[in-house]
Amino acid sequence: MSSDLTKSYARIQKSTPGGRHGEAAAFVETARKIHEAAQAPIDVSAYARSLQNNQKLWTLLQASLLEDEGRLPEDLRQDILKLSIFVDKQTLKALALPSFENVASLIDINRNMAGGLFQKPKE
Repeated sequence: MSSDLTKSYARIQKSTPGGRHGEAAAFVETARKIHEAAQAPIDVSAYARSLQNNQKLWTLLQASLLEDEGRLPEDLRQDILKLSIFVDKQTLKALALPSFENVASLIDINRNMAGGLFQKPKE
């Protein structure tokens, strides 16, 4: 299954101008949807859907990092994988206890990921 996810992720990267820009846009959009869904009063359905979409985005990233080990420096790849584990755990917590406080870190992480992806890579 992770191979199918990785292929989908690779297709998205190739179909968007400069794959990194498409990835960044996905993180920004997902953060926006989580933020909107977590506003009081919380729409539990939209809230859960936004977190599930975020989890899918991170699962695609995880699969891509695991199958394409040479794409990033090893220390950065490991840091992102560790961050993805935190995202998984925080997502489960946020689903169990819906609140803005429980998604604030997920929103910040996605925005920071997008910010890093929007930057021009160092040569």
